Amino acid sequence: MKRYRLMICIASTFLILTSCGQKESHRETVEKPDKKITILDQVDKDGKIEVKDVQDINGVRAFQFLNENTMIVSKENKQFRSHDFGPKEVYAQNLATYNLKNKSTFVLHPSNEIQHAAKLSPNGDYLFYKVAKGEDTFGYIMNLQTKKTVKIKNVLLYPSSGEWLNNSEVMFITMEGKLSKANVKGEAEPLLHRDDRILDAVKGIGGIYYIGVNNQLFFLHNEQTNPEKIRDNVSSIIPSPNGKQLALVQQKDAQTRTLSITDLKGSEAFQLALSTQIFGVSWSPDGSKLAYNFISEKEGDKGIFIADGLTGDVTHLNVNLDYAADQLAWSQSGNKLVASSFTQNQVHTYIIFLK
Repeated sequence: MKRYRLMICIASTFLILTSCGQKESHRETVEKPDKKITILDQVDKDGKIEVKDVQDINGVRAFQFLNENTMIVSKENKQFRSHDFGPKEVYAQNLATYNLKNKSTFVLHPSNEIQHAAKLSPNGDYLFYKVAKGEDTFGYIMNLQTKKTVKIKNVLLYPSSGEWLNNSEVMFITMEGKLSKANVKGEAEPLLHRDDRILDAVKGIGGIYYIGVNNQLFFLHNEQTNPEKIRDNVSSIIPSPNGKQLALVQQKDAQTRTLSITDLKGSEAFQLALSTQIFGVSWSPDGSKLAYNFISEKEGDKGIFIADGLTGDVTHLNVNLDYAADQLAWSQSGNKLVASSFTQNQVHTYIIFLK
């Protein structure tokens, strides 16, 4: 495992802030075409990130931690053969809980369905998820105590969006590109009354951030109708848990993306990464760290990285995973990180235990 401190990024306009007074016994500078990376062989124990263990679970796709030792996952249910994918032998994919201690799974809602994109409500009482049926995607909400499930009425959903607004309402983007919300009874209504097509949306403090056509980022304050434009060329936005910072992935050109930490107005504090692909970005529960999957075809760098949210110091985790299929997910303590990937048509989940 290598711990990096990004000192100089491409072009002098992007400056990386670094922490002061950090102890190290050896410093090696590596010159690369776009940036200079300083590798620290030893760092002060304060804030140091190390991988203690990695568990590889075959056949399970993880979405989120239900608690410190239980994850929400999906897995094949061979009780049901799916008929939505032609003659190929494909089985239902059902949501389940996975216990890290005894490695057991419990299927939450056995059904001949492809269930995916699970999102827990903030209090952990409800689970929003999607079901793929042919080319259509439907939304469902499950009461995790009773396992009763309701279908969100009268809307088709965009496959990759969805976020809880509070403990009883979830927002999502419809196939028509409209932002809507639904309550736990499955009753849906428009959330944003605009003609613009929306590509992604997340909850912020006092309003909603959304990405519109041409990848323009807007913020719509509560009780207002006119959004405020924040920034151009934004691929994804991930607010910190306290809502005071934003992690922005921007598309610079056809083969270049950047990951930056900004304030709420999109003013850049520092740039963390410049690469071909950046995805899976996720804040730790306390907002101190930012995990992401990074692939640079130009330089050959790839893998999972964790950045300090205040200094920009970056640690490359020594985990054999190139492409994360979903957003990386932290446990409540911040001591575990989970990532799923597809390799040779097989899904794998990696539980990374951190020191």
